[in-house]
Amino acid sequence: MRPARAAPRRRPIPIVAVSGPSGAGKTRLLRRLLPVLAARGLRVGVLKHTGHAHAFDRRGKDTEVLRRAGAVAAAIQGPDAMALFGPRRGGARALAALLPPCDLVLAEGWRGEPLPRLEVRRTAVSREFLCATDRRVFALVGDGPPPRRLPHLEAGDLAGIADLLVRRFRLRRARPSPR
Repeated sequence: MRPARAAPRRRPIPIVAVSGPSGAGKTRLLRRLLPVLAARGLRVGVLKHTGHAHAFDRRGKDTEVLRRAGAVAAAIQGPDAMALFGPRRGGARALAALLPPCDLVLAEGWRGEPLPRLEVRRTAVSREFLCATDRRVFALVGDGPPPRRLPHLEAGDLAGIADLLVRRFRLRRARPSPR
């Protein structure tokens, strides 16, 4: 009789914070980078963090009425999407656990989370470099040479940014870039 094999250990899904000041182009970069990563066969989830209070659920809708009536949380699913309304669930990792299976999660914002960071920077928005004080920044996307040695890519170099992510996080499903 053969000894039972242990199930292969799954690596945790890498979560990369895309950080920079408001107006630096984080959402624009993500919007343009996502199709490039998807074309390589990667399943990418996105998390968004905001420091502003938002009414995600609308007053009078069933989910809002049921939460006000005492439900801890309410989820709704339609033919094409779902939403969960409830209290905060910890940090980025707790929220990422709610996503469907992904190869990579890109997290916009999340400054307080201990995550590896891709800094997005435009001198017209801020002269400061996050990478000058945050050692979790592993690359800079934008203008101006970084104050310390790290990869520096232009915002339009989407294939280069995708290549960097694939290499750094050893993303296995990726196909080589069609340069």
